[in-house]
Amino acid sequence: MSLPYVALGDSYAAGVGGGPGRSECWRAFAGYPVSVARSLGVDLAYQACLGATVANVVEDQVAALGPETTHVSLTIGGNDAGFVPVLVECAKPAWMTDSDRVLDEASALVTQELPGRLDALLGRVREGAPTAELVLTAYPVIFNGTDCNALTFFSPHEMSRIERGTGELADVISAAAAKVGARFVDPRAAFDGHAVCDAVEWINGVGWPLEESYHPNGAGHEAYARLVAEGFGVEPSVLPQRDRPEVRVEEGPARRGDAPTFSLPDLLSGPSLDGARRAGIDPDRVVRLVREDRREELQELDREVRASR
Repeated sequence: MSLPYVALGDSYAAGVGGGPGRSECWRAFAGYPVSVARSLGVDLAYQACLGATVANVVEDQVAALGPETTHVSLTIGGNDAGFVPVLVECAKPAWMTDSDRVLDEASALVTQELPGRLDALLGRVREGAPTAELVLTAYPVIFNGTDCNALTFFSPHEMSRIERGTGELADVISAAAAKVGARFVDPRAAFDGHAVCDAVEWINGVGWPLEESYHPNGAGHEAYARLVAEGFGVEPSVLPQRDRPEVRVEEGPARRGDAPTFSLPDLLSGPSLDGARRAGIDPDRVVRLVREDRREELQELDREVRASR
């Protein structure tokens, strides 16, 4: 027997960044599906999973749908677009990478391949829960143009391209939702002023564990919950989590999705030191700066390399 509300999707729907994980899939109670279930007053089949792609949703999550399903939410597409590989590449200093190649590949995938994948997935969702209300979400812009994390090297150019890619992804998700009569939730306006390095962050910068990096924090997941509840046409609960009505939460298979998780650049690695040499930087200088934790000087080296290109 299916439950009334089925939450499908990736790490953004699984609560990553907002609280401790409860399985390989994470599924923190801080994730927006739990708050939405309480606002709806219905039990939840919590299927969303860390690392999930469209294929993982089809394989591991849509089986929870059924005739009793009245509400379905879905946050997916970021991992298909290579969200984490893009962040990993752009986090490297300029002497290690030319991130435009990875950004170009991600953009091409979003515009050329993702629409078909989403159409096929939403067809399966409609087959599994033909009368359910369906809400699809996009993703927030994660940077405000400044990278204040000492261990990463995102440039203004890279952050601008990531923002454009977030917009491209939102357009594709919106179009897919319109084809099946689903409601589309775009969190970008709500998160404006709450990006990484803003005075009040709703998105984590580099965090620990690293899986939480560049995911909504507790306030960010609450913002998602308000938007998704409104997408379902209900007033989101303003009560603190502890005072909200309890609902039954049943988890789906705890099989982590195929997408990788974020990792920091290894500045002492062969690719870093070889890249420094090619950029005209003494590799021994990089080693010394890293071991002496002279992060500002490493950031300045990065800026010098970018300016020389």
